[in-house]
Amino acid sequence: MSALDVFADNTGAPHADEDPRVNTILDIVAKETRIERANLRLDVRTDDLGIASLDLTMAVFEIESHFKIEIPMVAGDTDAEFVTVGALVRHVISVLDRAARNAPGAAAAGI
Repeated sequence: MSALDVFADNTGAPHADEDPRVNTILDIVAKETRIERANLRLDVRTDDLGIASLDLTMAVFEIESHFKIEIPMVAGDTDAEFVTVGALVRHVISVLDRAARNAPGAAAAGI
């Protein structure tokens, strides 16, 4: 399954039941931002949840540490990089998929 399959619905939001990484990402965001996990719906704006930019940055650092990746900034989106929870999840999954494709041996494995 590719990231595009995960975001196939009209909202562009990933489906947690189709990709277990979504739940892991949301669990990390909940822990780092101290927002109830149930409130982290993919269509909700991070500012509507009251997530401070520092807390969101700490969540990104923890996601990077957990998955052993580096999450680059979204090009052209410097002020409000992750406007919604779904935008963050979508970006992280995209980075994870790209890292898997570029991993040593990925070409030989058909990834």
